[in-house]
Amino acid sequence: MTRPPAGEFSSRVAELDAGLEALESLISGGGSQRGLRRTLLREGSPHLSSPFIRDAQDVGELIDRLAPVLQELPPGEPGIAKPHTGLRVAIICDEPLHRSFTGLADLIYLSPESWQEQLAESGPPDLLLVTPVVSGIDGGWSGVERLSSAPRTALTGRIIPHLRARGVPVVFWGTQVPRFYPHWQGIAEQADHILTATAEHLPRYAQDCPRAQSIGLLTMGVNPVHHSPIGTRPAATDLIPFFGTWHEQLFPQRREYAGWLLDGVLESGRPLALMDRRSQDPARTGETAWPPRCTPYLTTTRPRDLVARLHRATDRAIALNSAVGSQTMFSDRILELEASGTMVLSTYNQGVNSEHPHVHIAQSPQDVAAALEVLTHRELRRTQAEGIRKAFLDHHAADRLMTIAAAAGVGTLPRSPRLLAVTEEPSETLRRDLAGQSLGPVELIDWEQLSRRASAGIAEVDMLLPVSPRHRYAPTYAADHLASFAHQRDCVTTKLASPGVPTGTLDGTRPSTTADAVARSDRHSHRHRVGVEDLALSAWWRPAADRLVSAERLGQVARSVQAYAIDGFGHHPASTQITLRDAAPDLDDDVETFAAEVRETAETLGLRLSVVIPVYENGDHLRHKAFASLRRSSLFDQMHILLLDDGSSDQATLQTVDELAREHPQVSAYRFAQGGSGSASRPRDLGVRLAATEQIAFLDPDDEMVEDGLARLVAELDAHPDVDFVLGNFTRWSTRHQRLDHHAEIQETFADHLDAAGTVVLPASPHELWGFRSLRIHAAVVRTAWLQSLEPVQPVGAAGQDNFLAQQMMHRARRIRSVDTPVNAYYSEVSGSMVNSVSPRYFRKYLPLDRARARWLRENDLLETYRRTRFEGYTVNWYLKKLRTVPREQWLEAAETIAEILACYGEHEWTDPVVGQFFSGLETARAGQGGNGADG
Repeated sequence: MTRPPAGEFSSRVAELDAGLEALESLISGGGSQRGLRRTLLREGSPHLSSPFIRDAQDVGELIDRLAPVLQELPPGEPGIAKPHTGLRVAIICDEPLHRSFTGLADLIYLSPESWQEQLAESGPPDLLLVTPVVSGIDGGWSGVERLSSAPRTALTGRIIPHLRARGVPVVFWGTQVPRFYPHWQGIAEQADHILTATAEHLPRYAQDCPRAQSIGLLTMGVNPVHHSPIGTRPAATDLIPFFGTWHEQLFPQRREYAGWLLDGVLESGRPLALMDRRSQDPARTGETAWPPRCTPYLTTTRPRDLVARLHRATDRAIALNSAVGSQTMFSDRILELEASGTMVLSTYNQGVNSEHPHVHIAQSPQDVAAALEVLTHRELRRTQAEGIRKAFLDHHAADRLMTIAAAAGVGTLPRSPRLLAVTEEPSETLRRDLAGQSLGPVELIDWEQLSRRASAGIAEVDMLLPVSPRHRYAPTYAADHLASFAHQRDCVTTKLASPGVPTGTLDGTRPSTTADAVARSDRHSHRHRVGVEDLALSAWWRPAADRLVSAERLGQVARSVQAYAIDGFGHHPASTQITLRDAAPDLDDDVETFAAEVRETAETLGLRLSVVIPVYENGDHLRHKAFASLRRSSLFDQMHILLLDDGSSDQATLQTVDELAREHPQVSAYRFAQGGSGSASRPRDLGVRLAATEQIAFLDPDDEMVEDGLARLVAELDAHPDVDFVLGNFTRWSTRHQRLDHHAEIQETFADHLDAAGTVVLPASPHELWGFRSLRIHAAVVRTAWLQSLEPVQPVGAAGQDNFLAQQMMHRARRIRSVDTPVNAYYSEVSGSMVNSVSPRYFRKYLPLDRARARWLRENDLLETYRRTRFEGYTVNWYLKKLRTVPREQWLEAAETIAEILACYGEHEWTDPVVGQFFSGLETARAGQGGNGADG
C-alpha cells in the first residue's frame, strides 16, 4: 500500500481535528447546528446527508426501509365534488397524463397500429385529444414528431381524418416545454381546437395554425386518486426526494439552479434521494449523467406508484423546472407534490414565483440550507396547506377535462359551487369574515331562514358552512373545505381545534405549547374519522333537506357522521382584540400611536435595523418571499420589521400582516385607509419617518433578501461610523438569473475618490460621475438619522420612486461604501405587477415622478447635469422601449403621456435619432395620417 505524502497526511489530520473541535463546540453549547454542518462539510468529515450516517449502505436502502410504511398509506380517492365527468375521450398521450385523467373520464388510448380496433371496441368518443408525447404508453408513438415517421403518418393521415369525418372534434393540447414548440407545430396545425399550457405561445399558434377554430390557455392538472394528502400526517421520513432526469445537454439554466438547490439540501444535512429513470440507460450515456457530487445520493428509479407514495410520506420534495420564462408552463411535479401535502423545493420559473409563492425557489445553496433550518413545524404545515388548496381548487384534472370538452363544443365549463353559511345569531364580525372569503363573498343566514328554505324546497346549496360567533374565520376557511371535497369521498369535512397562535411579546418570549399543539394536531389531520366535535368548524356537501331544519338536528347527525378532518388552520377563537381586518376600512391608523409603538418596540428589544416593507394586496408573497427571507438572516432577532399596508382590501393580506405582527414581537404593522395610494411611496415614506433604529433597509413584499447579505452590510456600517450608507449587489430574475454588480460600478466610477480604508469620499457633485444611474435601495443599509435629515421626496402614487430616492441619496451623501456580496433578489416578472403591465396607465404612473424629479433637479441646480448624463438614454431605453409593447390601438394615448413626461424637463435638443422618430410618429398619429404612428 502506498503511503500518502507527509503533507497530505498532516492536512487530513488537521481536517479531522477541526471536525472534532466543531463537535466539541456544539456539545458544550458554543455553536449553532447550521454552523456545525458547514464546518463538518468544509473540514472533510462524513457528509451529514450521507446514507452512511443513517446506517444504510446506499440511498436505495433508505427507500426500501420505507416500503412497509408506504404500503400502509391509504389510497387516494376521487373527490365527491369532482366526480367522473361522463366524457369519452380518445387520447394520444404519455403515461403521466393518462394517469392524471384516470377515473375522471372514459379514456380510449389509441396506438398507431391498433387504433381502429380500439375505437371499434369502445365506441365513438366525444373528442380526440392529442398531446406531445415521448413515446406513448406502449412506446408506439416514439418519433411521431418527425414528419416522415410511420406514427406521424398514422396520426395525421388516418386517425385524425377518420374521426373528423365522423364529427369528432380534434383537440391539440400543447403541454410541451417551450423549446420543443417547433417539433409539434405541424401536428397542432391539424387540430380543430388548440389549447396550450404556455401562455407565451398563444400568438404563435394563432399565426401558425389558421385553420384552428379556437385557441386557448390550459395549464396542467392533478388527480387526487394518485396524488393525495390523505393519511400523510405526520411524515414517515425526513428524506427529500427528487424523481426525474438530469439533462446534461439540455436546459443549462435548469442545471445551474438545480445545483444550488441540491447543494443547499446537502448543506442542511437532510437526507437526499435522487431517483432517475434514465441515468442508468446505456443508450443515454453522457446525456443524463449526474454531477459526481450527486452520485452518492443517486439510486435506480422506482415504480411511479411507489414514488407517488414516497412523495406523500415526506414533508419536502424537489421539483426542477425546464421552462424558466413562462408564467403558465412549469413542472407538473409541483402540482403533484402540492396535492400530496408536500412542501416543494424548486428551481426558478416565472409562473411558480407569481402564482405559487409558497413554493421555495432556490436562490443559492446558503439560502436553501437556511430556509430548511429556520422553518418551524407550524409554518411547514401552513405552507403545505396552501399547496393543497392551490392544487385542488385551481388545477384539478376534472376541471381540465371539462375545459377541453367545452373548447371542443361537447361540454360546458365547470360551474362555481353554491356556498351558504348558517348561524344562530349573525353578527357583523361573522358577516365580515364570510364576506371576505377568498372564494368570494359567502351568504350568511340564520337557522330559521335555512329551515324555511328547506321546507319550501329552495335550499339549493353545494357546500353548507355552519358557523358561530365563538370563532373567527380566515379568508381561506371556505376554500380549505371546498378543496377537501375535491380530493376525498366524505360528504362532511371538519377543521380541528386551532393548535394555537404564537403571540410574540416585548420580552421576546413565545408560548412553548404551540409546536406541541401542532404536532398533536398532526395525528388527527388529513384522515377520515367518525363524528364532528364542533359543528361550527364543519362543512357539508349537498346536505339532505331533512338535516337542515335546525342546528340541533344537524348536530345530532354530526356526532356519528363519517367525516374528513383537515387541519387546525383557518380559524381561531373570537376575542375582543381589534386587528387590521376589523379596523374601520375608511380610516388610517393613528400615526402618533403607531410612532409610540415603534419607539417602544425598538428600545425594549434593543433592535438595530429597521426593515421597511410596503404592502398592498400581496399577503402570500409577503409571507413566503419577503418575510421568509428575513427569517433566514442571522440578524432576524435584531430587526425591526415595519409592515406598512397601503390600504389593502384583500382580507388574506390583512390577516397575514396581523398574524406576522402578533407572532413576532419585532414586527410592527400600520394600515392606511382602504383603497391604496397607487405606489409604495406613501407607506415607504412613513416607514422612513418613524424608524427608530440606527440603521434602515428596504424590501418589497414580492422580493427576497439573500445569502445573509444584510448582516454583512450592517457589520460594514457598524465598522465605519462616518459612512452614510453601504451598498451591496443584487440579482434580477426574469427569463434568466442576472447578477448586477453595484460594488464594481461604485469602485470603478469613484476609483479616484477612495480613501485608504476603501471608503468612497464623494465629490461635491457625485452625479457628474455617476450620471443618475439606478441604484437599488433594497441592496443598501442606510444610517437612519442621516436619511431622515434629507426629508427625501417620494411622490405619492408614482412608479419608479425607489430609483428617485436613490438619486437623492447619492446627491446628498458624502461618504459611502460598497461590499461585493449579494443582498437582494428582485423578481422583475411577477404576473399582475404594475411594472410588467404596459398600457397608457403605466406611463401615467410615471408622470408625478418626473414632475417631482424635474422640480428637485431645478431646486438643486442639477437639471443640466441630468440632461447631459441621463435624460436621452433613459428615454430611449426605458420609455420608448416600453412603448413598443403597447397595443396599437392604445399607442397614441401612451405616446402623448410620454411627450408630457419629457416636457417636464423643459426644452431639449435631442441627439438620439430614436427620439426623433418617436416625435415624428406622434405628429403623424395626431394628424390622423398613416395610422397611429406606432411604426414611427
